[in-house]
Amino acid sequence: MVKFGDKLESEVFQDWKFYSLDYKELKRRIGAEPYTLTEYREFQRSLDDEKAKVNAFFKLKYNELVRRIEAMEKAVPSLEEALKGLPQQHDDAHTPQYEAETGSDGGSASTDESHAAAQKIRLSHLDQEIGRVSQEVKDLAYFSGLNFTAVKKILKKHDKNRTSYPLTSKYASFLNSKPFNEATYDNLILRLSELWDKIRYIHGNASSMDKADGVDQQNIVRKTTKYWVHVDNIVDVKVLVLKHLPVLLFKKGVNNDPALNSIYFDNDNLELYHERMKREEGAQNLRFRWYGDRTKTDEVWVERKTHHEDWTSQKSIKERFPIKEKHLNDYLAGRYPIANAVQELRAKGKKKEKDLLDMQRLGDEVQQMVLNKKLHPMIRTSYNRTAFQLPADARVRISLDTDLTLVREDGFSRNNGNWRRDDTGFPFAELPKEDVIYFPYAVLEIKLQTQHGQEAPQWAMDLANSHLVEQVPKFSKFHHAVANFHVDKVEKVPFWFYQMNRSIVKPRPPLHLDPTRVDELDSDEEDVDHQDLRNRMDAAQTAAKNTVKIDKFGKIYFSNERTFLRWLNLCIYIFSFSLMLINLAPDYVSRHIGTMFSCFGIGLLVYNLAIFHLRAQALRNDDGDGPYELKFEPVVVAVLMASGAAVSVWLKWSGWV
Repeated sequence: MVKFGDKLESEVFQDWKFYSLDYKELKRRIGAEPYTLTEYREFQRSLDDEKAKVNAFFKLKYNELVRRIEAMEKAVPSLEEALKGLPQQHDDAHTPQYEAETGSDGGSASTDESHAAAQKIRLSHLDQEIGRVSQEVKDLAYFSGLNFTAVKKILKKHDKNRTSYPLTSKYASFLNSKPFNEATYDNLILRLSELWDKIRYIHGNASSMDKADGVDQQNIVRKTTKYWVHVDNIVDVKVLVLKHLPVLLFKKGVNNDPALNSIYFDNDNLELYHERMKREEGAQNLRFRWYGDRTKTDEVWVERKTHHEDWTSQKSIKERFPIKEKHLNDYLAGRYPIANAVQELRAKGKKKEKDLLDMQRLGDEVQQMVLNKKLHPMIRTSYNRTAFQLPADARVRISLDTDLTLVREDGFSRNNGNWRRDDTGFPFAELPKEDVIYFPYAVLEIKLQTQHGQEAPQWAMDLANSHLVEQVPKFSKFHHAVANFHVDKVEKVPFWFYQMNRSIVKPRPPLHLDPTRVDELDSDEEDVDHQDLRNRMDAAQTAAKNTVKIDKFGKIYFSNERTFLRWLNLCIYIFSFSLMLINLAPDYVSRHIGTMFSCFGIGLLVYNLAIFHLRAQALRNDDGDGPYELKFEPVVVAVLMASGAAVSVWLKWSGWV
């Protein structure tokens, strides 16, 4: 395992390493003898100086990035205006070539060529600068997060080794305020998103400035792959994605609150939870969602997800409709027919008749579902969502959910008869610890429109296979919350519970091997220390070997467990039969046969235990392609069992016993 001091030195951007916390020196001073009150005060002064050094550099670099972004924002309109009168470009998007029209005046043609070449150089420089700034935003975010972790670790190590001089309590306000991250990166990310989007538009690529009717989210059919993202990698993921997709703003020109809240319903038997966990065909999920202000819920979206298995040739589908919150409690109790809301919308003339008919059908079905299954509020999820998508193209959509919080709702008794708890709100500090879970990671979703049959773009595949994310197929916020809050009721927990007990942090690759970089390396940066490169690659390979890779072969891993349990069940039957013969048979021959069956059962158990561990090891080594069938073992078991039974019958009737 790589020590944190070495990690801090090797993974921080090398040009900034002298501005990082001197972790190793502080650690050395903790272990120095003797350690008196004078040394304690000297250590505290040194720690304060190191913190001030890191914080000063962070603010300086952050302000520099702001000024560079402002300069690019001023340069883009003039460049776009200068490019308008030029002929159509024909070369690749990164270095466009322009044809100069040949007129009667050779001097004019030469001037046009010079002007086109000058604009081409400006555009190329702008491409490179936005890439460099984007990469430096990523590096600064990782720098600040890594140094903040260094402060926490050094305080913890100090208090552990110097119990007579505790220090962490004196830095409580510092730790809670996260000073290195006090300036949010969201503003930089939004501005970079607009710059990348304008650059794509200038190059003639798809952008948010293309005309579109908006994003139709009435009925959505998507294929989704989910990942966990460590908090230190959140900015890295955002910057990488916005190079290819803009941040999706549903209403431009207004404040877009990223908050998203959902109330999930189920009954006391957790029927919806168990149906989905068992992957039953037609299993459904019901939630009530609102966007933006967590305390303002004028309009609530009722969403029903229906799961279809692959063998049905149908895709899982999400259907939804809006309803005013003032009508929601009556709707859930069956006192408010959805036809009333449909009639209001029909009178306003804002929806198509087909959509209104679908809304009434879905509303009636959901209402009957709530009443018949006795559904009530069970779980609340609250988080901030950043979505990336081209408004005119919904084929690829990426969302990143941060600050995920899971809260117990547990029925109308806890909610005082309301459809959600009104005694709390984000960040739910007033709730007891057993009623709230602060999820440690962000959740990344890559969504593809399945009807197009389109594979994920290469940059998305690079992201999915990078050190920035941990794949968690079929992750569900609702299932995770239910399994944590209702341990006594659940029959089966989600498989990712096993992944919660291990770190998802992966070694960061060297610059030349990192596919997630958004800039172009300069030639002088290519002269790297080859020995350092080999050491970091060896460390990455060692970490990879120590990681249990159940992601790709998740279903096979648990199928292996179930197969072993079935063989174990058979062995128990054999043991029971053999013990019955040994203890109850009146003759020695039957006892000998019972002993033989007992030995056979032990051998069968040991054999299948070995097979189980061999298969599990193959899956850990990313070699889970099989084969998995046992061709001869079932035949051998059947022959031995039948032979034993036949011998027993023959001995009994032949007079031997």
